[in-house]
Amino acid sequence: MLVFMRVSELAQRTGVSIHRLRRYEEQGLIHAERNAAGYREFSPATLREVIFIAMSRDLGFSLKDVGDTLPRYRAGVLTFDDMVGHMQRRIVEVDAQIAAQQTVRQKLVSHIAWLKQRKQQFAKRPAKPSPSPWPKPRKTAP
Repeated sequence: MLVFMRVSELAQRTGVSIHRLRRYEEQGLIHAERNAAGYREFSPATLREVIFIAMSRDLGFSLKDVGDTLPRYRAGVLTFDDMVGHMQRRIVEVDAQIAAQQTVRQKLVSHIAWLKQRKQQFAKRPAKPSPSPWPKPRKTAP
């Protein structure tokens, strides 16, 4: 006999919020039956699926990627080699993101150095009121 779970129990057992479970259901990743009172009831298989989805999300896979992989997972035909291949492709994506962020970081460091240099140049000039870097407000007629 199958024992169905309500959304609150599924959330508690998986560590996934009720809000997120509802989002997964709205996107067709998981499916719930409705009981006579209209409450969502999830099968025990859904527990496994939600854990798979949550782990995939923790690794940075998009919901679209998860949705593309989930049918093979459900059918039991997603192999270890398939999963390793997906993760290796994800590593390539992460490495590209890291490289892009390192480029931004280097630009920030360069701009800081430039600003410090400019500050030193201004400090060596004779004392005179420095112009405000902000435009002065326009006076309006009364």
